[in-house]
Amino acid sequence: MGNSLQKIHLLRHFRVKDKQKGLMDSGEFLAWVAQYDNMELEYSEVVLPAKIDKVFVSKQHRALKSAAYLAYKSEVNDLLVEVDAQAFMSGKIKLPKNLWLFIDRLRWYFNLRKVENRTDTIKRARDFMEKVKDIDDVFVVSHGLFIYVLIAELKKEGFTGSVGKKIKNATVYTFKKELE
Repeated sequence: MGNSLQKIHLLRHFRVKDKQKGLMDSGEFLAWVAQYDNMELEYSEVVLPAKIDKVFVSKQHRALKSAAYLAYKSEVNDLLVEVDAQAFMSGKIKLPKNLWLFIDRLRWYFNLRKVENRTDTIKRARDFMEKVKDIDDVFVVSHGLFIYVLIAELKKEGFTGSVGKKIKNATVYTFKKELE
């Protein structure tokens, strides 16, 4: 590293043009989850950092398309993927999409899922931080929940920066740390 300051710039992919409305049963919810990554994106102007040494991007299509739109040469990194949404029950009971997502995220938070849980996601974030620890200016294109976890782990390691209550699409969040 050449600087005494490391910066990690985080970008949540561009907003997905999701037109799903109404209620859905578990099968319809899972079908929507499968389609979500391949939906069209709403591209917008992004204020980018002046200096970037390396760009890392999630392997999911919405992140890859976002990085391509920004014309960045990037390295795909599996650690940056979003936590997959799962149906918490099967059957024909119809619920709003946001309720399916909310309950799944609660189950993730309390480590009640058989697939990736919060502990697993934290480990992925820490593994990514280890990978980039020797790079001055890192730019990351990833996803909302994963970025939220990564920010929490960055703060634990002394990085400073701010984000509102919600991690917005197509907004760059910069976190900095003075190095010894």
